[in-house]
Amino acid sequence: MPIHVFVDETKSRGFLMAAARCPGGNVAVNRKALKNLLLPRQERLHFRSESNRRRKQILQVIADFHLTVDLYSTDLTSHEARRLCLDAIVRDSAVSAERLVIERDDSTYEHDRRRLREATHRFGCHDTLRWDVLVAKADPLLWIPDAVAWSWARGGEWKGAVAPFCQVKAL
Repeated sequence: MPIHVFVDETKSRGFLMAAARCPGGNVAVNRKALKNLLLPRQERLHFRSESNRRRKQILQVIADFHLTVDLYSTDLTSHEARRLCLDAIVRDSAVSAERLVIERDDSTYEHDRRRLREATHRFGCHDTLRWDVLVAKADPLLWIPDAVAWSWARGGEWKGAVAPFCQVKAL
């Protein structure tokens, strides 16, 4: 089954990109489950803005999806770190993924588009891997890597909550 990959990053304690790998057949049901977590007048889930009680609730819903989140980390905090992580995500997605969605950061938008174009050509998936750079409210599945990246970087019980469905990948 084709995979859809959703990516967000955190820049606290180095640079960490989380890439949530969701089977294509589960995309719609997982989106609906996440949308059901929204509070009135809330456009999106943003983990750093949630209470601890809500964070635990959100992580339980994500854990129930039974998906894998690949983590790409470096101590660099520059465009070079972002480039390395995006390249590795495309490399690891080239064979199995049909769609890659990166959360849009206006300060890196053009860089990300250029990088994704170059990486999909380099890894031979420019015809098979469709990619987008979207704002977080455009796709609820972008809320997964946001929650996981925050939790992993935070450490302690938060990291422990996401560790069972995460794997650290080499750059």
